[in-house]
Amino acid sequence: MRRRSDERGFVFLISIFVTSFLLAWIAMGLQRSMTELRSAQQSLQNNQAFQLAEGGGEDAHRYLKGLGAPPAGVARFNPFGGPRAVGRGQYTVTIDPDDNNPNRFEDVFTIESTSTMTVGQATRRVTKILSTESFARYSYFTNSERSGGSPIWFTSRDRLNGPVHSNDRFNLSGNPVFNGPVSSAASSINYANPPPAGGNNPQFNGGLTLNMIPVSLPNNLTKLRVAASASDGLWLTGNTTFTLQADGTMRVTNANRGWNNATVTPPVNGAIFVNGGNATVSGTLNGRLTIGATRDVIIANNVLYADDPRTNPSSNDILGLAAEQNVVISRNAPADLTVQASMLALNKSFTVENWWQGPPKGTLTVYGGIIQDSRGAVASFDSSTGQLLSGYAKDYWYDSRFMNDAPPFFPTNGVYQLVFWQQN
Repeated sequence: MRRRSDERGFVFLISIFVTSFLLAWIAMGLQRSMTELRSAQQSLQNNQAFQLAEGGGEDAHRYLKGLGAPPAGVARFNPFGGPRAVGRGQYTVTIDPDDNNPNRFEDVFTIESTSTMTVGQATRRVTKILSTESFARYSYFTNSERSGGSPIWFTSRDRLNGPVHSNDRFNLSGNPVFNGPVSSAASSINYANPPPAGGNNPQFNGGLTLNMIPVSLPNNLTKLRVAASASDGLWLTGNTTFTLQADGTMRVTNANRGWNNATVTPPVNGAIFVNGGNATVSGTLNGRLTIGATRDVIIANNVLYADDPRTNPSSNDILGLAAEQNVVISRNAPADLTVQASMLALNKSFTVENWWQGPPKGTLTVYGGIIQDSRGAVASFDSSTGQLLSGYAKDYWYDSRFMNDAPPFFPTNGVYQLVFWQQN
């Protein structure tokens, strides 16, 4: 009887041990599950906080893009006036303009977006540095693809390299070739003879994007004006002629200054502005310069770089020609003209003076870019034979340096490129 009682006691002890083990195992499992649950909740909170901070940064980015021009001044500011509540949290955004923006070609802004979750108090911060983008990045840009109400056509004679954009609908006839990305704010293309039956076969080798958000030209050359009026710029009044010199100087004629083909050293900051007159330009540039005018910029002869980027891609010579009216190739310019520059006709067109008058003048070679409000004409052709009747045949090439560099104080296009991103 005693032996059976001992066996029962042993079994009882084993049962207690097993039960205790099972309870301990269950407790450990519950503790691990609770730890994992808390970890998952914390991870979820952190992710939600990150998404909220990132969303605040995007809202600030959209705020900048929605402005007509980059904000002036260098003081930090909150574009929304204070914290913004979203779901179970809120974010606070500050935009800090770089202190050097008044003297910089492109404006730089630092966006800081800090989020806090109301549950769990998770916080995250996203920092972005944005830089405005210059219009010089385009090989070709227009607001309107019409002249005097009539469409101007890209034809089989046309080959464009580099980024191309229009806020209007492109007019295509034949087989033009586009070797860079092409975009338009329009929803379609106007074909002279719609494909496939019409035989038009344009080549978009860099891709075609329609329905883009329009890119607005500025109203005037404000930043260039300010830079040219500074002590290290050059501000001139009345019609002025510039002959650029390969030795780094220029010969300038300006009645207001009493200059008659005077030898002048270009301004230190590279900004020249002609107020109340035209700027007539020719010659060979050694350096970095932007010449602007309230009226027209007139190209009288070849405009070249001393260090040709076509043979030396690391050339530091860069030229911007910016008119608040037209950029005009003079009727007295020679045949087979070459212009190396990024050219901007802010309120009118890039055109050839008296382009409709023969005889033909050979080829106009542009190495740089053409940015204009309304597309201007440079030639006339026999529509049946394609023969050049007047003006110049086009040979336009993109200076790829303008993708990441720009002439001094050349206008920016309201697009902000991301140059730095960090979260913590």
